[in-house]
Amino acid sequence: MKISNEVKVAILALVAIFIFVYGFNFLKGKDIFKRTGTYYIVYKEVDGLIPPAPVTVNGVQVGSVIEVDLLDNLDILVELNLDRELSLPKSTIADIYSPSPLGEKSIRLRFNGVCKNDCAVSGDTLRGKVTGLVASLTGDMTSTLDETKTALSEAISAGLDSLNVKFSDESEALGESFSDLQSILKNLNRSTRKLDKLLGNSTDNIANTLTNLEAATSNLKGTKEQLDRVLANAESFTGDLKTLDLKDKLDSTIGGVNDALNSTVEKVKSTLDKADKAIAGVDDIMAKVKDGNGSISQLMNDEAKLYNSINEATLDMQLLMQDIRLNPKRYIRLFRAKSPDYEKPEDDPGRNE
Repeated sequence: MKISNEVKVAILALVAIFIFVYGFNFLKGKDIFKRTGTYYIVYKEVDGLIPPAPVTVNGVQVGSVIEVDLLDNLDILVELNLDRELSLPKSTIADIYSPSPLGEKSIRLRFNGVCKNDCAVSGDTLRGKVTGLVASLTGDMTSTLDETKTALSEAISAGLDSLNVKFSDESEALGESFSDLQSILKNLNRSTRKLDKLLGNSTDNIANTLTNLEAATSNLKGTKEQLDRVLANAESFTGDLKTLDLKDKLDSTIGGVNDALNSTVEKVKSTLDKADKAIAGVDDIMAKVKDGNGSISQLMNDEAKLYNSINEATLDMQLLMQDIRLNPKRYIRLFRAKSPDYEKPEDDPGRNE
């Protein structure tokens, strides 16, 4: 069966829409193929919580943060998308904490046990809590310190009682001193036990912190290897530049330029010498003209005689042209054996000699 182009285009469009919807929900932390429920928590502050931050129970991710909105009263509403099969008591506490010292935030759900009756359902609002970075890494120290005080006091009190009874009979002042010493040692005993318990409770957090630091160190190691490669390439490039012997090539280039400049200067100097000689020849000619030697000098110095000669020649030419115009027969001898006599006109412009 042949499928038409329209059907192919429709199928391709449906696939593209499905991929877009699935990818959009995946980036928001939603899995459209998994049954989930929506829960809400109201916080006074979220300390940098950004969707899609993970939501965990005992270290296992059971959902993610979908949205963080600021309400009108400046409280912050956080929407969680959790596995619907997870049975949560209504007293569940959603604690915002820092799983690593790098600063990212997550939410961990705290409850005493799996709920069997009257459980929280999708759409319910859970209680919220924010734990600081130090408390996230070390745990809650208040109850641990109290327990340490009590345990340390009880452990040391027995030994101090015997010492106090022994020395109280000899001197009342000495007995009071040992009584005070007993109190001090009791407090020291409680503090020691509390610190031991505190370190025991914080072992997992410290181990996670060391793991994160090890991962960061590995990343820095990879960055160092990349920097080593870059430096090696730079050193190789520097060696290549050194092998090119740029100094000698630059010296030879500068020498060639200097030779060309010297040659050009010599040519310009020769041209200037020739120009000086030519100017000297012109000066000699002008000196001769000024002294009156030669035809040009005579022509330039005897300006009146030249002017008179040209004027007389022009006047003779005018007389000739006038005579040809007045007596044309005198210059045409076709059928006459003798030319007529010259008759001087009355308005003869000729010279009176």
